Amino acid sequence: MIRNFIFSAITALVLIGCAGATHNFMIRFNEIGALRKDDKVFFDQTLIGVVTDVEYTDTGDYLVKVAVENQYSSLLKDSSTFYIDSNPENESQKAVRIIQIQNDGNTIRKNATVEGQTKYAAIYGQIANKFRKNVRVMESEINEFFKGLQNLSEDEQIKQLERQLDKILAEIENLSAQMKHKLETEILLRIREQIEELRRRLEEIGKEEKLKYVDQKIETISAKL
Repeated sequence: MIRNFIFSAITALVLIGCAGATHNFMIRFNEIGALRKDDKVFFDQTLIGVVTDVEYTDTGDYLVKVAVENQYSSLLKDSSTFYIDSNPENESQKAVRIIQIQNDGNTIRKNATVEGQTKYAAIYGQIANKFRKNVRVMESEINEFFKGLQNLSEDEQIKQLERQLDKILAEIENLSAQMKHKLETEILLRIREQIEELRRRLEEIGKEEKLKYVDQKIETISAKL
């Protein structure tokens, strides 16, 4: 802890004294709480810079001037999320925190001004992005699942359908509203189509009752959506 504090202090002094070797820009915040000049700037958990000044503007907001080491300038995107939270190395101090939720965006120009967010808006953005990624993961898994069914026997298809439906049932309570909507309107429709195709083949040989548990699981999932 002492070593980290000394390293952070030295880094801050170097940044303040070497403005020409830094990537300087400003972040506009509606509120800054206890953030002060000389507080640190972090990208995720990495110390990358320091607050060089805080100005209260005529429009009632704050411009927080920051200096970031040039070696980290490529991390600064106009799509990054900027917010104020506790210093991860010293909970008694505040810090500017930067996270990259989206992968796109252009590098922030020197002396540009970007918009900051509240901590809670930043957290919500992270959660929403996680859910969007989970939707894509779910779609990918379902696509692979359907591909894998093509060359299986009827009995093996039933087993795989039951396993996939059990997996959905185990996860359904943790799904976002967006994911539940996609599950109900797209993914379940595809699964039902697969089941009905399989049912027609089983009816031809008088074994449609093998889908009894698959049908029950589908009904349970539908009731939970």
